[in-house]
Amino acid sequence: MSNNYDIIKNILDTNEADKIRTTVENFQLVEMPDKVVEYVTAKLLSDDNGVKDTITRILSHNKNPNIPKFLVPYVSSENIAARNLAGEILLKRKKESIEAMLNFLPNANDDDQKFIIDILGLIGEEKPAYEIVNVLKYSKDENVILACIEALGNIRSILGINEMISIYEQNELHRPTVIEALGKIGTPDCVNFINDNYYGVDELTKFSLIESLGDIGNEESFNMLINDIQYLEGAFKWVAIETIGKLEEKLQLKLPSDIALKNSLLETLEASDLQYKKAAVRLISLFHDREILSKVLNIFGNDEEIDQKLKEYFVLDLTTFFKKTSEYLKLEPKNINEIIVLIKEMIQVDGGISLQSLTELEIRSFVEQFTTQLNNPDEEVRGSVMELLFFLDVETALMFSDIMLEDSVSWNRMRLLDIIQNGDHPKIVELLKILAGDSDEMVRENAQTVLNNRGMSNLELKDQ
Repeated sequence: MSNNYDIIKNILDTNEADKIRTTVENFQLVEMPDKVVEYVTAKLLSDDNGVKDTITRILSHNKNPNIPKFLVPYVSSENIAARNLAGEILLKRKKESIEAMLNFLPNANDDDQKFIIDILGLIGEEKPAYEIVNVLKYSKDENVILACIEALGNIRSILGINEMISIYEQNELHRPTVIEALGKIGTPDCVNFINDNYYGVDELTKFSLIESLGDIGNEESFNMLINDIQYLEGAFKWVAIETIGKLEEKLQLKLPSDIALKNSLLETLEASDLQYKKAAVRLISLFHDREILSKVLNIFGNDEEIDQKLKEYFVLDLTTFFKKTSEYLKLEPKNINEIIVLIKEMIQVDGGISLQSLTELEIRSFVEQFTTQLNNPDEEVRGSVMELLFFLDVETALMFSDIMLEDSVSWNRMRLLDIIQNGDHPKIVELLKILAGDSDEMVRENAQTVLNNRGMSNLELKDQ
């Protein structure tokens, strides 16, 4: 066995990367002896990336439980790459690494303590909480203190709550981190502390505070944010909306009919990042308000999840939806294609009953908008408004059929053919004859087939 170890060591001591990788890979399915682990971990200092990648992969999953003991000393290495790889392997081995890191922790310098505590926090086991709290109590290094607070939050340990609250009161710079950690721990004491410190904190701390309440807040938190929403601006308003939404859903709380809240939701929908818009659109759908409906049309078509929620909202009052959409189209919006498709989808919900219940003037407004869009540069818009025109007003649609016949896209002329093929208006045959002479073979042949089905032969077409 000793000779085998010597052979392995001699191979590892060479600069032949291929042989080193092959030797290490031999332990992919076989438990690596401690002596070999000692030799292999030394190669973390290698300059060859392939060698280091192989070592990282094998040591991360080998069955020898003592591997972390040999890795931890490299946390102190001046070779940054070796240090980071040691940390990566320790993190991947999770529980097995904890004991080795805790044994190394008391005598480590500040940098190494921070590095180890970061890994312990990422592993997420509560076992090292007592040792981390001890470091937190006695360390004077700001980075180590922050690492301890973050780690205690990540492992959700109650042991450090009092110590973190004490640090919160002593050092303003640590407040956001403390709030975030308490938010992860989430005991009633943590929630009460965060609620009690909502007012009067600096902006960075307040953002963390509001965000944390989304995970652990109670009804008091909910009411506090509702009352304060009108005074918040920008990102603070957005994260408050997200938190209100989380608490409303989790605690089954009822949103008040509050103008400030409604306006804040609209502001969030118009200006915030997508994450917060998703929260706002769910809440806005709880308000049955015509003003809201008209204001959310401009965000439709940017995100599938938001669009689905808006559709559910529109369906609640289709008549109002069509009235507001008619007004919105006059503004020549950028999302006109999405709105046109949406109108078609909403018509299908009740077969167009709600749309046809509009006044003659309101329907005329739609018709005018659709005729205007027959010249839209987007072929999908042109094709959709053809369908909508024939659905709403056949006479007007036929008046503008010359524009449809000249559409530059053959698929749209095919769409026109599909729309009119079963129509009984006297002008339909005239349009079919024009399409039967179309420059596109597919359009031409399909139009001829429709005419034949109507009892008109190719010969009759030629004579005419």
